[in-house]
Amino acid sequence: MSVDSDLGTKRPGSTPVDYRRTFGWPVHWHNGTLNFVIGAGIGAVAVPRARAEQVLENLTRQGCRGPALSVPTKHGSVVIFLVEADILGSDAEFLPPDVRVLTAGTSIPMPGTHGAANLARWIVPPDPQQRWLPSLTAVLAAIRSAGRYR
Repeated sequence: MSVDSDLGTKRPGSTPVDYRRTFGWPVHWHNGTLNFVIGAGIGAVAVPRARAEQVLENLTRQGCRGPALSVPTKHGSVVIFLVEADILGSDAEFLPPDVRVLTAGTSIPMPGTHGAANLARWIVPPDPQQRWLPSLTAVLAAIRSAGRYR
């Protein structure tokens, strides 16, 4: 088995990305698409695409911007922020109704995998030189402080 078919994906014109070995991410293949599975201390927050730019700016200002990907859904495109799950999510009840903290076991299609159905793409790609994820607390604070939520 190659890294491309087992654990990661190839970026166009580059070497394969090995999400499991490089980042310690729980990934698996399902129906020809590489999926990231939420759990084991790694979480995710889905924000509508239209609201995500301000959240990214806030995270950048805080110095804790991490991997974020755009994923199409039946209700429109969302930006998924990958996070370190540092709290139990009780803070999630104070979020706008269109923002969701994804639950353990949720699968997220990874960008760059082969197949016509996969339209996910990195907005902020993971960086092998900076493998940490921002905390869920920091991302929720960035969402709350975004101008559109005031």
